[in-house]
Amino acid sequence: MEDRKVLEGEWAHSWRDAIHRFVRQFGLLETTTTPCGHPLPTSHAHALLELLRSPGISQGELGKRLALTKSGISRLVARLEENGRIVRRVDPADGRVRKLTLTDPGLKLAKAINKSSLSRFASLVGAIPAERRQAVLDAL
Repeated sequence: MEDRKVLEGEWAHSWRDAIHRFVRQFGLLETTTTPCGHPLPTSHAHALLELLRSPGISQGELGKRLALTKSGISRLVARLEENGRIVRRVDPADGRVRKLTLTDPGLKLAKAINKSSLSRFASLVGAIPAERRQAVLDAL
């Protein structure tokens, strides 16, 4: 068994440095554009992609998928609604639940984000030797 100090020191530093490089090089620190170049915060792009994947999901479910607090998802949904990208409706089955759907402009933007995001990830995957791709995916 490896010495805990070695794991905490050498490996922890190596992993942290690698993840920091990835975050920075992928553009995740930029708050006004997505890594694939769309002029909106990354959190908005993630929300739009989830709504593209699952039309009509609840605000609470979106918050869970994005790992946001109730107040965080409320602010995000309010901004998306203000920008005309989503519509928030009361669930007729449960008045406490808000269902979210993309507007036509929101759907168009979500599709564009999806396309450019997949293109960006395809280029990343292309840089990994084919025989190592599954191992890299498993590590993530």
